[in-house]
Amino acid sequence: MTHPFKDPTSSLVDVDWDDPRLQDLLQKIEGLRLDSRGTFKARSARLHLGLHVKSSTDSSGVPATVVGDSGPGRLVIKTDFALQPGEPVTLERRLATGVGRLLQCDVERCQPGSRAEDHGQGVFVSWLREHRPR
Repeated sequence: MTHPFKDPTSSLVDVDWDDPRLQDLLQKIEGLRLDSRGTFKARSARLHLGLHVKSSTDSSGVPATVVGDSGPGRLVIKTDFALQPGEPVTLERRLATGVGRLLQCDVERCQPGSRAEDHGQGVFVSWLREHRPR
């Protein structure tokens, strides 16, 4: 049995954005924001600008926090300064065994932190793409 095609746009509704009831509702929900952190456990790391880190014991670099994993070879980090998209970086992560692991990455994007606790704190969130996924 075949079913007739139903155009999904046939049930769209025209919205009067100037309707006072809609404006009132929009004002009530304006401050709401979904928290998409999930269950990822944030971990301290060191961030080295560029790809020229001598070893996992190299003490140069700046503090960073790995705050998310957005798929194979993709990490989300938090820093106190902005990174430029396309910029090469090396991320040093400490594994549970205490051994350091160096990941060479490119910055995909960077934006100021958007959570309430980030405002005025100089927090930046960056998405990194590893050169060779784990």
